[in-house]
Amino acid sequence: MINNSLFKRGAALGFILPFLSFLIYSQIVMDGDVLYFYKELKKMDVHTHVMSLCTFINLVPFLLFVRNQRDQSAKGILMVTVILSLFIMINKFLF
Repeated sequence: MINNSLFKRGAALGFILPFLSFLIYSQIVMDGDVLYFYKELKKMDVHTHVMSLCTFINLVPFLLFVRNQRDQSAKGILMVTVILSLFIMINKFLF
């Protein structure tokens, strides 16, 4: 029971951090207009590059969890990172 909840917390953190980093980046660059910012990135064909850099932020909590031997949370972050990376790759080649 405890391991399952730690896995879910790690997975939730893995989803939240990339989206927060994208929101913060759009706030800094385009004064908070996220949809317009994404459309501009897509016009320049760099939207997948920015999304993958936002996913890269998952490395920090993953390494912290591994160092503190919280393996279930680290597994959740790793699973979400792989899923987001697959989504970015599909987005790159199909859209």
